[in-house]
Amino acid sequence: MNGHAKVVDSLLSASLGDRAWPVRHDRTDKQIGIRLDFGKMFSEKGTQYRWIHVQANKGADQSTLRAIAQKNPHRILGSVQLDVKAPIAQEELLQEVRDILEAL
Repeated sequence: MNGHAKVVDSLLSASLGDRAWPVRHDRTDKQIGIRLDFGKMFSEKGTQYRWIHVQANKGADQSTLRAIAQKNPHRILGSVQLDVKAPIAQEELLQEVRDILEAL
């Protein structure tokens, strides 16, 4: 996930609903089939967090993802909670996303 740095760097500044990863591009959206969007920020026990939502792309090559997105393009498949001051490493984020997709 080359966009890990972009996700982490934008945790505080991105607007709700902005795309976190990958950059919007038809070919990439088809091939990858999912996107990560910035969700709400919230505080818990003095720590500030931000949700990162996993969503399917309507034009996904993968039929299950395409069907989900065509039925409801705003459906959140799952979310990852990131500490804005100490976000998880790239491999941990990838594993969280894999776990969400494997549960479909």
